[in-house]
Amino acid sequence: MNSKHFQFQIIIRLLLITVGLGFLLFYIFEDLNYIRLFFIVIFILSVLIELFYYINRTNKDTKNFLEAILHNDFTLKYSADKKGKSFKKLYDSFNQVNQKFIEASQREANEYQYLSVLVQQLEIGVLSYDDKERIHLANKALKQLLGKEELITLNSIKTISSTLYNSIIQLEVGHNELLKVNIHGREFQLSIKASIFKLRGTKYTLVSIHDIHTELDNNEMMAWQKLIRVLTHEIMNSVAPITSLSTTLNHFVNQSRVSGQDLTEAQLQSLHEGLDAIQHRSGGLMTFTEAYRSLTRVPLPQIKPVEGQLYFQRVASLFKPTLAQSNIQFHMELPKEAFTLHIDPDLMEQALINLLKNAKEAVEANTGTIRLVVKQPSQLEEKSGGFQISIMDNGGGIPQEIQENIFIPFYTTKSNGSGVGLSLVKQIVQAHKGEISFSVDGSKGTTEFKIKLAVNVLS
Repeated sequence: MNSKHFQFQIIIRLLLITVGLGFLLFYIFEDLNYIRLFFIVIFILSVLIELFYYINRTNKDTKNFLEAILHNDFTLKYSADKKGKSFKKLYDSFNQVNQKFIEASQREANEYQYLSVLVQQLEIGVLSYDDKERIHLANKALKQLLGKEELITLNSIKTISSTLYNSIIQLEVGHNELLKVNIHGREFQLSIKASIFKLRGTKYTLVSIHDIHTELDNNEMMAWQKLIRVLTHEIMNSVAPITSLSTTLNHFVNQSRVSGQDLTEAQLQSLHEGLDAIQHRSGGLMTFTEAYRSLTRVPLPQIKPVEGQLYFQRVASLFKPTLAQSNIQFHMELPKEAFTLHIDPDLMEQALINLLKNAKEAVEANTGTIRLVVKQPSQLEEKSGGFQISIMDNGGGIPQEIQENIFIPFYTTKSNGSGVGLSLVKQIVQAHKGEISFSVDGSKGTTEFKIKLAVNVLS
């Protein structure tokens, strides 16, 4: 409603009342006339009643409009027929506001429907519940996983799998947990992650539950295929020459037996060299087999507290002499304050030595630099995690074509390498509930290996 027009209507009525009161006083004190006084009083009362009705009608319509909005009722339509121009403007404004709310509600409903369809189509189970463990959202994938169409509270999940229920309510926000559960006689490998959000003053927990069994099977199959390819390659490298030599030597012996003549000096020499080569190659095959056995027999880590500064100083002292002889610069950066590692010192030392040895071999050709850096959680982006151990070198980097294979057991590009080192390092780190990764900067020729230990292993 136009506020100036409303004010003008009020002023007109007040002026009429004022004029009426003026005439009333005049005829009372100057020219007493009861008939005129009667009509003047009637006039003043009529204007007062109309003013009251005018204001009250405006207030009533405004009140009804606001109450309708309060109750999300936008269906009311206001008509100004026979109510004057001022009410037409007011009701037009009411109808415009209602239309805006209707359009906003439709957009919200469409967005909600879109998100609902999207969530229902996800292949990952999605669950949302409040502080009273009442379930507000459970998509199709989750219901199929649990084999239950109706999920009202978390207790519905508890009756299916108490393990899954306990993991859901104990899961820390932002953390990812891998879980093996049995549901209706079937075993599932689940990845669970939770987040918290507030909606209209109520706190909700949103949980994603992903069955990663298929992905794990595919990755395991790929790992086995890669391993078998490497094993086949290494074994064939040894068996092929052994087979060829043994066939040749057997031919010499059979030929001598058939002819009844002793082997010549040249044949004996060839026989000796062939047997020596077979012995050498068989020894290499035995070494390879021993490396395989060492890889498959990594002991469980015996975790204990270790003073960090002394530990890394000791590891560095093992390599400093050989690095100095090769004119390789070595730098180590440790936290200034004392810190404690909760690790198996022998196993972790073996992992660090392997990484340092690889770095040394990478930079030997150009007498480069190796850096060992230890960062505490407060120095990292993810401050809730554990310490990070980095080993960097500028030995030219790892070629792109072999990067995906470096952690595969027995894969090596070195003529005298076993291909066990990095695979062993990865096993040791994972046994400490940690992660190992690497990055290569081709433009700078640098390689960096990072060991990130879990928060409950390093403090």
